[in-house]
Amino acid sequence: MAEIDLVQGDVVRSMTGTIVNCDHQKMLVFVNELSGQVGLVTINSRPYPKKGMETQLKIVASDFAFLEHDSFVDCSTLFVKSVGEFKALVQGGQVRLIGNLDSATMDKVVLAAADSRHLNAFQKKFFDDSL
Repeated sequence: MAEIDLVQGDVVRSMTGTIVNCDHQKMLVFVNELSGQVGLVTINSRPYPKKGMETQLKIVASDFAFLEHDSFVDCSTLFVKSVGEFKALVQGGQVRLIGNLDSATMDKVVLAAADSRHLNAFQKKFFDDSL
């Protein structure tokens, strides 16, 4: 990426309340940098059935060293930060790179995002500018 040192599929761990407003650390997948903003999706321990299973991609712990157990990439919600805010979080140690998803898995993430009824057209462009 031009502004930040991540590529699509890189997985980061964020400290409590930095990117996702929750009471624990989160793993997130870097989706893309677009229009001065960074887009990320979360990795969750379990799916949220109300969001629809088609947008929550299961990933298996044995395939990814950073996972302790099978998890789900939630492609129904995109978290967006400005590049400046994101860089400050990385430089301050509040967000750090812990691994990455392979290209086959990222292809599935992009397809799941394309099918998401929860994302608007601009959000979908983070995943693939042809969407």
